[in-house]
Amino acid sequence: MSPIISILTPSWNRASYLDRVWKSLDSQTYKNFEWIVSNDGSTDETQAKIEELAAKSAFPITVITASHHIGKARMDNEAVRHAHGEFIVWCDSDDYFLPQAMERLVEVWNSIEEDERPEFVGLVGLCRTEEGDILTQLPFQERFDTTWNELSEIHRVTGDMVYLARAEALRNHPFPEVDFIVPESAVWSALGERRVRVCPEALKVIEYGAMHCVSFSGRMEYNRGRAIAMALSEHNLRRYPKTLSTRLWRAITYLRYSIHGELGAVEALSAWGANFPGPLIVLLYPIAYILASIDTIRGKVRKTHREFLAAQSKTKINVIYNNMC
Repeated sequence: MSPIISILTPSWNRASYLDRVWKSLDSQTYKNFEWIVSNDGSTDETQAKIEELAAKSAFPITVITASHHIGKARMDNEAVRHAHGEFIVWCDSDDYFLPQAMERLVEVWNSIEEDERPEFVGLVGLCRTEEGDILTQLPFQERFDTTWNELSEIHRVTGDMVYLARAEALRNHPFPEVDFIVPESAVWSALGERRVRVCPEALKVIEYGAMHCVSFSGRMEYNRGRAIAMALSEHNLRRYPKTLSTRLWRAITYLRYSIHGELGAVEALSAWGANFPGPLIVLLYPIAYILASIDTIRGKVRKTHREFLAAQSKTKINVIYNNMC
């Protein structure tokens, strides 16, 4: 029997966190799922730890191993490609699910009228901190239906959430493989016009500031990935109104990322396309160039896309299925 849910965990030198993820999955009250762990060229004990967990696991585990560090975008695409579940949900290695999380996701999905389900791409749940704080504020306290894009652009909901999505939809909208990290908005905004049901309860615990956490680096890195994601999400969200100041600042920020990511001026302007009037975006380029120069002088910039391109040419991917029915 194929699993209903595929749980994806990318891991790069996070061996010490994987036990906690596995224990949270082993304690799930709903059992029809698989765990896909992506070892992104780790140099610690990650591979040995995954093999240890797979040997004792009652649920199926797929292990995807990269010979070199190739980044989350590539490894997530590999995991989605090898997923057997109808739905996919992520659990980063420093996070873990609460015991009834999978059961609640399946229950909420089944609460959607069967003839309406083709309109839905997935579900949204909440996350909490280890102290029990829920940092995401929803507009309603009960379950409600919306779209991912309306959730962010109309209801102004921000913060970490649990996204359960149809595997087929994710296969049709892979992450651009241009850098080690590509912001998830590139994908979620592409799926964002299809309906989702929101479950207003905490399903996952998030640890902030863990080792290798990119959100807290304070550096200008993954710039090519950030630029491409901004261009895609801006295009996908173009029907939602923004103030002129917001549009100007986003255009400048995009150009700044593009400069650091070494996208040529013509390529950068073309990618931004109809997101902004052509003549005006050209006028903003000098401002972005000055800001990018200041970043460089301050030593904040890391050309991660160069490292990614070098790794891409030599990385081999190996996939091992464990306990598959």
